[in-house]
Amino acid sequence: MELTFGTSQVYTSERMQRSPMLAKAFNKIFGYTNVGNYARFTIFKKLIHYVKLPKDAKILDLGTGYGEYSISLSKALPYSNLHALDIDQERINTLNKAIGASEIDNVITHCKNINDLNEESFDFIFTVDVFEHIAPSKMPFDSCFERLKPGGKLLVKIPNVNQRTIFPERYFEEHHEWLEEEHIGQVYDLKGLKGRFEEEGFNIVHASYSDGWCSRFAWELAYLGKKLGVITQLITLPIAKMFIHLDRIFHRGKWGNAIQVIGEKPTK
Repeated sequence: MELTFGTSQVYTSERMQRSPMLAKAFNKIFGYTNVGNYARFTIFKKLIHYVKLPKDAKILDLGTGYGEYSISLSKALPYSNLHALDIDQERINTLNKAIGASEIDNVITHCKNINDLNEESFDFIFTVDVFEHIAPSKMPFDSCFERLKPGGKLLVKIPNVNQRTIFPERYFEEHHEWLEEEHIGQVYDLKGLKGRFEEEGFNIVHASYSDGWCSRFAWELAYLGKKLGVITQLITLPIAKMFIHLDRIFHRGKWGNAIQVIGEKPTK
């Protein structure tokens, strides 16, 4: 299964929507512009091989945002049944426009909490950098478990509670303030996240670290480049992407700023 990413950015980016023709040319030259999202997808692309989805898989993208993973999977698995769920109506509206513009017919969107979702018997539920925004006691592991078919799998990727940085912390004070307010669920290391899966009744299929030094350098470079303006953002973008790919090659997985676990619902 070959996944591509970022093709819908010309429909989901507010800035690109102001000049659609220019946006398409820009996208063709520079590719996807959000380095953080780009890095996440390179990890997701590797993790999906642990899931082994059938061609007609029923999948839930939990906390879909602008639906970029759903759109990618819908093209790679045209006979699948994708459900993209988010509690933000504005993002769902944007995703619906992107789905229409991309002429996709196998993605259904939901603006609701997973506890209010009537769909069940999913082959695969995934959530990428979403649970860190939720208090641990409210993370919907139980709801995911209930909605998976026996043998179905749940993938959770979140930031590691233990973070390592390269440039001085003072360069990222604004971002750290945002993190303190938003990342109320960034409480697990890899052992802790595995333990949470097991407490909820899952068998562990895969557990790993990601985003080592090269990936961290890429993010910091892109963050600082964007803060300095459009020109520096464009200059740093290809360099940051290069370091992300270097990270995927050389990172040995003994630690990482991100953690991910795949659990399976027992068949008995």
